[in-house]
Amino acid sequence: MITVVGLVHVEAGRLLVVRSRNKKAFYLPGGKIEPGETTVDALRREVREELGTEVEDPAEFRRYVSPAYGEGEGAMVDMTCFTARPVGTPRAFGEIAELTWVTRDEYREHAETAPAIHEVLDDLVTLGLVRP
Repeated sequence: MITVVGLVHVEAGRLLVVRSRNKKAFYLPGGKIEPGETTVDALRREVREELGTEVEDPAEFRRYVSPAYGEGEGAMVDMTCFTARPVGTPRAFGEIAELTWVTRDEYREHAETAPAIHEVLDDLVTLGLVRP
């Protein structure tokens, strides 16, 4: 089981997703929790490393357990998602090659996608936060 955190940041009915260098799929900003870190500490560190910004008021959104994309057959990811307000404008930073904003259908149009993000987007559409 791979334990990670993810930032759920929505603007104008679209979810922020990022693509790391040398990867094809888009993911939520975030990543693995380091030993001794809380989930909130990991979220703050990952957002700083990937988006070059801080976050305010992180609040747990939901937890997802699903197949881990690109980690081999049978690998699972346990992802705790948070909502939070970035301080400033998020930008591709560090290991991130690209960021974009997507609706659920736009995300599904990508050739390679992470299974957990489909679940996040389905929930966000149901809540009326992201456009289908």
